[in-house]
Amino acid sequence: MDPKLINDILAKSMSSDHVSIINKLSEPKRDEEIATELNMKETTVRTLLNDLHGEGLVDYKRTKNKKTGWYTYTWNKRDEKISNYVVNHLSLELQKLNDKLDREENGTILACSCSRIPLSEAMEMDFLCPECNKPFQMQDNSKDLEGIRKEIDSINEILQTKGDHSIK
Repeated sequence: MDPKLINDILAKSMSSDHVSIINKLSEPKRDEEIATELNMKETTVRTLLNDLHGEGLVDYKRTKNKKTGWYTYTWNKRDEKISNYVVNHLSLELQKLNDKLDREENGTILACSCSRIPLSEAMEMDFLCPECNKPFQMQDNSKDLEGIRKEIDSINEILQTKGDHSIK
């Protein structure tokens, strides 16, 4: 899977700091080493590593110093889990887009200057937006539909190259 795609999805779903840490784990490292390399506080790095561990994207080996009794954690990147995380994220995005496409194709969407809502919601508000105080009006959503379909096609293409089943 494309490293840029992985980085983009991890940054979107987590943060760019999480991505920086993942990228530093090309080989097993201690949290102190990562903190030094990234010029970050150790506590921040540990928090980010724990977030990544919670998602199953990294694991660690804990060793105890027999003299001091302190534990040292050596962290590893889990490439297959990262790949699965990205595929799951894309699959979820794809499902949301398909749901949105269905709503756009099968429902009447009205818009004002600040938002777009389904007909049923506009009726509840007497066709007047509570935010901008302007009336809701019918909207041509053909460009929105085209954009949604392009996003769906793009995600399907990525998932197909990964060897996973796409959703149409």
